[in-house]
Amino acid sequence: MGGTFFCIMTFVYMLFGVLFYELRTVTYIDEAFSITIALYACLAIFMRRIALNKPLMIWFAISFFYLIYSLVIESNVPQAIVSDFIMQSKPYLVFFGLMCIKPRLSPHHYTILQGICWLSLFLIVAIYIYHPGDRVVATHGVMLTGEALSAVSILVGALFYLCSNFDRADTRILTLFIMCAGMLSPTSKYWAILVCVFVILFFVNRPLKFNLKYLLLGMCAVGAIIWFVKDEFIFYFVEDFEYNTRPMLYIKMWEVLADYIPFGSGFGTYANPASMTWYSPIYEKYNLDVIWGLDEGNTEHFAADAYYPIFAQFGYVGIALFVIFFIYLFKQINGFYNATHDIKRYKTSLIIVAYILIQATSNALANERIVLAMTILVLSLYRYQPTQIVRPINRFTPPIPKSYENIANK
Repeated sequence: MGGTFFCIMTFVYMLFGVLFYELRTVTYIDEAFSITIALYACLAIFMRRIALNKPLMIWFAISFFYLIYSLVIESNVPQAIVSDFIMQSKPYLVFFGLMCIKPRLSPHHYTILQGICWLSLFLIVAIYIYHPGDRVVATHGVMLTGEALSAVSILVGALFYLCSNFDRADTRILTLFIMCAGMLSPTSKYWAILVCVFVILFFVNRPLKFNLKYLLLGMCAVGAIIWFVKDEFIFYFVEDFEYNTRPMLYIKMWEVLADYIPFGSGFGTYANPASMTWYSPIYEKYNLDVIWGLDEGNTEHFAADAYYPIFAQFGYVGIALFVIFFIYLFKQINGFYNATHDIKRYKTSLIIVAYILIQATSNALANERIVLAMTILVLSLYRYQPTQIVRPINRFTPPIPKSYENIANK
């Protein structure tokens, strides 16, 4: 994929898939972007422009197995199963698809992406000024409400850092400055991610290892994160937790896992938007339908309030596959650093991994921002280097006669 075409796609998605997503100008743009990337990769493989990618093929096999499994056990109506299948596939379609394609980005293209980051920062602030009211609760039709504004600020800052030429102090400060736009609408998850970003940017100078330095850094970061999230944790998991949807989804997840060994209850059944639109029979089976926000007809916001409980759909095998994916991811991160010693890309990878794992305490792996996060992650895992054609020297060219040299000199 050409770098210019990729920059155009990224710019369009940044506008209509992230910043102006709630305007719904382009419906299902996140799914369209993900499927386009995957189809482009498959077409390139079919036409033998790129080699067959085993991780992509393995992921296709696993995902379609779960799709067929869900249809066979009739986990929900077919519309719910297919809808959830597409939604849950988004991050992996983007990740494995882009890992195949590896867009050909030159320094000029990274400069363009940096310009997109500055424009995005301006629009974030402008959107907040235009609608500065209560932004804590996500509101349909209103841009960057809920956790969206702070989450987008983190991603824009990470992309800016990745596209910078050097890992200098001023670059890190500018990155942190961009991310601080999220303070206009902070959440506990935002503060937790910002702590991780600060530690990674200013204290990680080489790959992470188990030693005293990183152990102390990790303890300090965890302590700061606990301090920022303690109030929200107490609200959800201590005060009247039996009436809150988020803790109950976590608690009942283990019962579903135990009853649906080893592959789970199937697509469209638990803790996702499809289970809200086509009400999942699992909620009634495990008495979740008596909880406000999980009762039928009142699940608009709360049934998809957290991502990790969704593993009830995929069983213990799904949990193992999720862990394997991150093991594979860290091998890619370390392998690329060992080959290039590019600490900037290494740190960008860690920032995005921290973003994903912390944001997944909400439904972050199914929303529109995960597409941008996975795009940045892939860009940090390779560096395009154009192939240079070296013309061989013909050692058998006969020498020029001296008579011709004399004529040429005259």
